[in-house]
This record gives sequence, structure tokens and C-alpha cells, in this order.
Amino acid sequence: MLEPKDAEEPRDIAARRLGMIIEQYVEARKRRYGFVSTDQAARVIRRILKPTDPALSDRKLDDMVAALAVKNGLAVVFDRGVRAPADIADAGLNRKEPTMRAPTETPDVAGAVDAILGAQPAPLSQITPLSMSAVISLLRERTGTKRSDADLEGLIAKKAAVLGVHLSRNG
Repeated sequence: MLEPKDAEEPRDIAARRLGMIIEQYVEARKRRYGFVSTDQAARVIRRILKPTDPALSDRKLDDMVAALAVKNGLAVVFDRGVRAPADIADAGLNRKEPTMRAPTETPDVAGAVDAILGAQPAPLSQITPLSMSAVISLLRERTGTKRSDADLEGLIAKKAAVLGVHLSRNG
């Protein structure tokens, strides 16, 4: 009879193997491109996984790939469900060219964040902090960006920390 420790070993091995596969994929993307597509990553990683590996939800796999990509300084394109039917999309996996390019954005969103946060006098921003939602709204108005609120919030939080500007979470 297997003890609980012995029963967990295959699961631990599968988890470590999955972690190594994701790490190798992100490293390969890091050398050639500045971004990771969650859809493309999932298709490649799922082809490598063994049928005996534990089931893994698409969302969990996306989160694992995204976390490691961000840790390695890569942009993440959350594009699951945007591709064509599986038979057409899988044909593109073996191409040497990337199946997609990193999204390009014309307006300088980072520069606009600097301008918005830099326009606030430090003593005033410490007494009455700017709200994150107000800065996001102003940023969308000035740049017309289509980036997600979470992406903009991350950018604004980093810039605010560097500039010493305090922001409130609620609007």
C-alpha cells in the first residue's frame, strides 16, 4: 500500500516537469521576441505534456505562463479564444515566423502617465491622493489607449512609486 508521501510524488514530478516546460518556453520566447502569447504558449505546452499529467485548466496555465513571462520582463498577450478553429491554427505552430506580433501602440502611454503624475504637486498629492480610476480615465482620454484597466493600473502604480505620488484605490 502506498503511503500519502509516495502518492504525491508523481504529482510533484508532474508539477516540476510542467514548471520546467513553461520555463523553457518563456526562455525561448525571450531570446527571439519581447512578448508571450498565452494562446500560442498553451498550444505548444499542451502538445509537450504527457496524457498522464494531471489536468490543468486553461486559466491556470495562462496564469503560470504570464507570471513567469512578467518575471522575465516579457509582455503578455492574453489572446485565448481569438484564434481560428483548431485545425487551421495548429497548422501555424510549425512555422518559423511568429504567428503574431507584439501589440504596438502609437500614443506614448508611459509618457502620458509621467505627465499626469508629474503635474501633481507632491504636498497636495499626499494630502488628497489621486484616485487610480481618475488617472486611468484621464489617461484614456489623453491617449485613446485600449489597454486593460489592470495593465494601466500596473503601469500607473509603478510610475507613481518612482515619482513618490500617492494614489488611492477607490474612485
